[in-house]
Amino acid sequence: MIDTLTSLRLFFALMVFGAHCYVVDSSFSTHIFKEGFVGVSFFFILSGFIIAYNYQKKMEERLVTKRRFWAARVARIYPLHVLTLLGVAVVGNWLTPTGWCEGLKHFIPALFLLHPFVPWMDYFFYFGSPSWSLGCEQLFYFLFPFLALFFKERQRLAGTLLVCAVAVPVLMSLTDEANIRGYWYVNPLARFPDFLVGMLLYQAYGWCRSKQLSFFTASLLEVGAVCLFLLFYLASEDLVPKVYRYSCYYWIPISLVLLIFSLQKGFLSRILSNKYLVIGGDISYSFYLIHLWIILAYVQLAKTYDCHISLYISIPLILAVTIGLSLLSYSYFEKPANRVVKRILNKQQ
Repeated sequence: MIDTLTSLRLFFALMVFGAHCYVVDSSFSTHIFKEGFVGVSFFFILSGFIIAYNYQKKMEERLVTKRRFWAARVARIYPLHVLTLLGVAVVGNWLTPTGWCEGLKHFIPALFLLHPFVPWMDYFFYFGSPSWSLGCEQLFYFLFPFLALFFKERQRLAGTLLVCAVAVPVLMSLTDEANIRGYWYVNPLARFPDFLVGMLLYQAYGWCRSKQLSFFTASLLEVGAVCLFLLFYLASEDLVPKVYRYSCYYWIPISLVLLIFSLQKGFLSRILSNKYLVIGGDISYSFYLIHLWIILAYVQLAKTYDCHISLYISIPLILAVTIGLSLLSYSYFEKPANRVVKRILNKQQ
């Protein structure tokens, strides 16, 4: 199950990559690429599912302490976040163009992943980084030990999500266009229901995994889930306002994809279990955090040296460099740093 879902992370990370390629050329400003921001919703829902899968019962049975859980989460997200943030701050000279005080006013909230709580673009996008989503994950991780116990009864979780399913679209409809990104796309409180969807999905998985499915039926369900997601994706531009597409519009198709592929009983999930795709999923966190820097660096170099390279060469080149650096980051920084930070934090207990 984990291998299949890990591989899916690669494909949704590539969608986010495609959504940012408009920086290279305006031909990527079309809906089919720009809608790739749905990858972030996928990561939030997947996070709720995987965290519940790994820790829900352990929390209920007191097998894992809150502190040990939080230490594992800090070790997972902070080392690479701090490295990339410092790198862009220094190399990009983001701290000093308007003075140190102004630079630090943005740097410190970003360092502690508090910047997405401020609904102003010059805060949550100041460093041109996708790290705002880590601020959302940080909130989810902080609350999960409490949620695991509070939502021990699945009816309580389902009821909470039902309230969210009604309240969120209503509140979204009352938000003016200028504020929807700050209030509904990057705000950790607004994205919190995505994580709850993932937690409820884990409850559904517990019921579904015992059901007998033939290889043929499971394969049909997997193809159907992909087709449903693509239908939602391709039809959304003309039918659904963007504020809903930031979150609640994709709850159903993403949930079905995750649930059906987590069963790992069909043809497509067998393909996704390929070790190279799994490696691609493993490096997706590094890929996600550094891809925009590579894109922006390429654009700056092209502008500086007045280079005009065909998109058929430049985009694969950017992608290859990003994948290569992600592999290096994952193998030689992310995993070792994760172990070191976890050891340090757990020793302090």
